[in-house]
Amino acid sequence: MKRDFINEKERAEMKKRAETPIINALETYSTNGKIKMHMPGHKGGKGFAKWFVENLVQYDITEIPGLDNLHNPESVIKASMERCANVFGARKSFYLVNGSTSGIHAMLISAFNRGDRLLVQRDCHQSVINALILSGIQPVFVTPGYNERWHLKMPAGLHDWEKAVLSNPDIKGAVVTYPDYYGMCAPISEIADLMHQNGKLLLVDEAHGAHFAISRRLPQTALKQGADLCVQSFHKTLPALTQAAVLHIGSDRISEDRVKRAVSMLTTTSPSYPVMASIEYAADFAKTDGSGEYDRLICLLDDIKKELNKMVRLKILPDEIQGIKRDPTRIVIDTSDSCLTGYDLYEKLSREYGIVAEMADESHVVFIVTTADSEKELTHLKNSLMDLDRKSDPADSQKKHLSFRPMEQGKCIIPELSVYLNGCRYIPLNDSEGKRSAGMVTPYPPGIPMLCPGETITREHIHLLRDISTSRVDVHGISISGNGREIKIRVFDE
Repeated sequence: MKRDFINEKERAEMKKRAETPIINALETYSTNGKIKMHMPGHKGGKGFAKWFVENLVQYDITEIPGLDNLHNPESVIKASMERCANVFGARKSFYLVNGSTSGIHAMLISAFNRGDRLLVQRDCHQSVINALILSGIQPVFVTPGYNERWHLKMPAGLHDWEKAVLSNPDIKGAVVTYPDYYGMCAPISEIADLMHQNGKLLLVDEAHGAHFAISRRLPQTALKQGADLCVQSFHKTLPALTQAAVLHIGSDRISEDRVKRAVSMLTTTSPSYPVMASIEYAADFAKTDGSGEYDRLICLLDDIKKELNKMVRLKILPDEIQGIKRDPTRIVIDTSDSCLTGYDLYEKLSREYGIVAEMADESHVVFIVTTADSEKELTHLKNSLMDLDRKSDPADSQKKHLSFRPMEQGKCIIPELSVYLNGCRYIPLNDSEGKRSAGMVTPYPPGIPMLCPGETITREHIHLLRDISTSRVDVHGISISGNGREIKIRVFDE
């Protein structure tokens, strides 16, 4: 007999579920059985030992006697950070529980002063731009290159940095991303020598390269190449919880006390012990099992890449492009020779093959691979890509790829914090040429600003944003309505 009523217990449960949308979504995703080719690097806990996972909630404790204090470490946290510094080759390391973003902010305010000018890689992460606003530092942008074959931005070369230094002798240092989201590795050693020979500092956003310290088969770390300060997101590629990151000091050109005060100022006074414990877990992994595990992974990936190189329409990015090395654990597939966009490939992999990649753009899909990924999972990824390659038609002659190549930069004057927060209005995009952008306009991921606060909007910006509005790119910083017909952008009142 069919029931036509709901008892009170069921009604209460339904109400509870309706009021916990985040929990519901997390439960749905965590139990769907899909292969996680994205961060965090522990891949759903597989990168942790069973005892660590089972005790994680028990580790969520506050600063009681015996557990030290992150803001004034004198015992267990101090010892843990000292061991981490030893493992990663730093003079001193600071645990970050607010992610690499807080570390990037701390780097800039500890290394430079308000009013200083700084060389900044133009395709930097948005956290760097926010740090400039907070610190009152002005950027001199260094434009990256572009590879036509792979539809990919390339790290600026030494010549570009030399030219920027000669043209701006008053700059105090440089901020460089190493590696980028696609695994491309800037020439850090050469840039470090250039900066130091001219009395400047080198700061490195090494968020995606924490694992470099573990194996000689990986690119050298920023610290080994001479960085004065660097920040690493442990959670991206190592067995660590999201927001687990570390700021490393690499030279005596930086005041350790100044860095310590900056980190403390930007860190919550209720730091997460589970996050700190996972940083320590990752550092211990790097010291003990990491080298062997990464050697195994890289050997496996070498065999998989040989097979993927046989694909006809889909292309795997090589480990070196134009003499620039790439992170060999970062698999990137180029779809430009196929009928698929990167978004199409991302969706097909998730829907038809049960694989969720890290990110997609118009022409690429990025997979984050760590030692927590099994041979079975990586083989399934390989077979799935080769199957999709066989099923894919060649690129239609009418296929349009959005170009994210470096564009002519508008003049950029980073606004004062109060101006950034207050003095702005929304206007139609078509009316914005020559105006100064009041916010970051950022395709996300990877979170690289197309427009920075204070940057003059050019005709090229407007054309590209129009194209984006009709695509599947998620762009932060503009307002799109009417099925992409009405686009507004925030500009400063001037």
